[in-house]
Amino acid sequence: MTVTGAIFCGGKSSRMGRDKASLELSGKPMVHWAAAAMRAAGIDRIYTVGGQTHSGLQWLPDSQPQGGPLSALIDAVDAFGDVFVCPCDVPLISGALIQRIIAAGNETEKPVVLAQSQRLQPLIGLYKKTVAEILKIGYEQGARGPKHALTAENFDTVAANEDEVRNVNTPQELQKVVQILNLSRR
Repeated sequence: MTVTGAIFCGGKSSRMGRDKASLELSGKPMVHWAAAAMRAAGIDRIYTVGGQTHSGLQWLPDSQPQGGPLSALIDAVDAFGDVFVCPCDVPLISGALIQRIIAAGNETEKPVVLAQSQRLQPLIGLYKKTVAEILKIGYEQGARGPKHALTAENFDTVAANEDEVRNVNTPQELQKVVQILNLSRR
């Protein structure tokens, strides 16, 4: 299976107060942390979806800029077929975790997403072309996120701990990630 990487960059970043994708973290924009993890997992084609362009990465514009993450997901599946997706604000995600998700996806046609403490994290996962029509129907019925377009039974999951997929939505969360990165370098 050939998988394309799609990093979602179209959110408002209102809690951070500025664009999260281009926010510097240890000398590089946050979006590049997710791209590096995808490359480590063996994904060669990587795009940012929505938001603005980012140096060194190809860009797929949002067809519905106000359509939420489900619209971005539909755009990515339509453009690339089998796609691993994640938001730009998970800089600690690892290539090993992405590989586990892709390996699980080789065993099913369902989307394979992260689960933390039994809670689905559908914006980090592998989606196949076969789910495109279901996602579009959900969008047409008013869903703006994958969890609302698909039921829990429509997903397979891979477990992850909090630090592997820690979101950076606020300046305080950014500082926590900086601390984690500093500790890991010692």
